[in-house]
Amino acid sequence: DDDEPLARRTDDMTLSIATGLTDAEVAARIAEGKTNDVPSRASRSVGEIIRANVLTRINAILGVLLIIVLATGSLINGLFGILIVANSAIGIIQELRAKKTLDNLAIVGQARPAVRRQSGTKELPPNEVVLDDVIELGPGDQIVVDGELLEAAALEIDESLLTGEADSIAKSAGDPVMSGSFVVAGTGAYRATKVGREAYAARLAEEASKFTLVKSELRNGINKILQFITYLLVPAGLLTIYTQLFLTNVGWKEAVLRMVGALVPMVPEGLVLMTSIAFAVGVIRLGQRQCLVQELPAIEGLARVDVMCADKTG
Repeated sequence: DDDEPLARRTDDMTLSIATGLTDAEVAARIAEGKTNDVPSRASRSVGEIIRANVLTRINAILGVLLIIVLATGSLINGLFGILIVANSAIGIIQELRAKKTLDNLAIVGQARPAVRRQSGTKELPPNEVVLDDVIELGPGDQIVVDGELLEAAALEIDESLLTGEADSIAKSAGDPVMSGSFVVAGTGAYRATKVGREAYAARLAEEASKFTLVKSELRNGINKILQFITYLLVPAGLLTIYTQLFLTNVGWKEAVLRMVGALVPMVPEGLVLMTSIAFAVGVIRLGQRQCLVQELPAIEGLARVDVMCADKTG
């Protein structure tokens, strides 16, 4: 009724929010996209991992030479192509193993907030929380979205992961709470005011966890050597095949095989393979010490560390 006093409508709205949303209101918010679509982990996908380890300069060089050899129909002379598989497999297997472990940890450690709705209070995955949901809090609970406290009984929250403040902070009704903090003591309930990518912890995690390649002096040095060799392979290959075709008068297949035979030793595939093997051995040794390596070159960076610094949040 339009003649209904504003105060009464406000009280009813507050009461509705305090008792939770109806199924219709939840469905409406889902339709409007007001859900807690937390950004997924920013690590590389399986496809990106495979592409990064297969589409390398060394594989491109050896791949072109392999295709040339296979065009002559000589399979035995293309056995150096095994190096493409070996170089790629070492990195792919390690990164997939690290990705699987991290994804499993994310699932195990995922909080399931108790969401109060008119249909009842249920523990839901964080991505099923919608805007204006009422979420109950108890000791040890994680605050999964930003919100405003509706109820608070001796409630204390630990915000050290966000602000670095080691002491717990007492909260009362009307105070804001931020995602990423934890309940230390007391009970309460809060209304979700920011969900998904708008939540503080989600924005912080998305910015901090963007994937970047590990800086590796070894990898950069090898790439420079391969880049220089690439420029030499073209004139060397043309000169070799010209010599074989016009000075020795052999057939084109034999000329091509001899050209590839002359070019393959110019490519330091052994250096690349041994570097990958050395990294893999380091991964195994670190794994024995309960350390997970996401990228093989990260071991090189760890070897250069003299002092590790951390603030009070760890």
